[in-house]
Amino acid sequence: MYFKQLLLSVALGFPLATFSQEVKQEEALQKMVESEKNFAQMSIDKGTKNAFLAFLGTDAVVFDKGMPVNGIEHWQKITFNQSLNWQPYFAEIAGSGDFGYTTGNWQVYDSKTQAKALVFGSFVSLWKKQDDGNWKVAVDIGVNHAENTNKNASVTKNYPVFKPTELKNNATFAERFVFMNDHFYWKNAKNSPNPFEAHLSQNVRIFRNGQLPILGKEAANQFLKKSYDKKLIYTGLKVIASSSGDLACVYGTISGNGKTGNYLRMWRQEAKGVWKITLEIVSI
Repeated sequence: MYFKQLLLSVALGFPLATFSQEVKQEEALQKMVESEKNFAQMSIDKGTKNAFLAFLGTDAVVFDKGMPVNGIEHWQKITFNQSLNWQPYFAEIAGSGDFGYTTGNWQVYDSKTQAKALVFGSFVSLWKKQDDGNWKVAVDIGVNHAENTNKNASVTKNYPVFKPTELKNNATFAERFVFMNDHFYWKNAKNSPNPFEAHLSQNVRIFRNGQLPILGKEAANQFLKKSYDKKLIYTGLKVIASSSGDLACVYGTISGNGKTGNYLRMWRQEAKGVWKITLEIVSI
């Protein structure tokens, strides 16, 4: 079988290294999704607190009272008597296969009856591959909204199309560039007449409290133009980028107009030096 694939790759003129990289990328995404599903299943079987303590990385970040905090320390201190269930329906992974994110629906049940969900919402999990090959959550954030009846039976998978050719210091360059991009995106949103459209990827996903997920560039652009609060201050605190320099996350705080909260944006490099927002979640 492999020999046939080898001949086909040569006949079509595809570099074998590229073929091998894509296979590894697909395998890595599958393992990341399986980790998310195992995480969710442990929450049902052994309790939500135990699941988070098992799947969060040692330096993982969650958000509490408008501030990012260490996830392990947060879950060690709290008592959670309900049952949190969730189901991923979308996943994207970097070309390096070591960094990606999943998103989907969540529900909170009374842990005793499990009869009917009490609260619904959407989650975003940022995942990083560890030195031992396991996947751990690096950032966890969510919003609440009405029940999402449009449920996916399977997980939609996405891979960045652009593959940076220069590998040296890709993560460092990506972190610096994306941090700057994220700051100017907020600054331009306060003053520019059309600040959002140029920065949104075609398959962008927008999440807000009280709002079902907004999918796609056109719908996202219209929503942001109508709902964006220019009095809010977005302060980026940290960037985490893939080693391949094609996918990066920015998270930070939101303040102003008597409100506080947090945000996370996923940025994807879609051409050399051209970064687009593929996901934005705002919890305020």
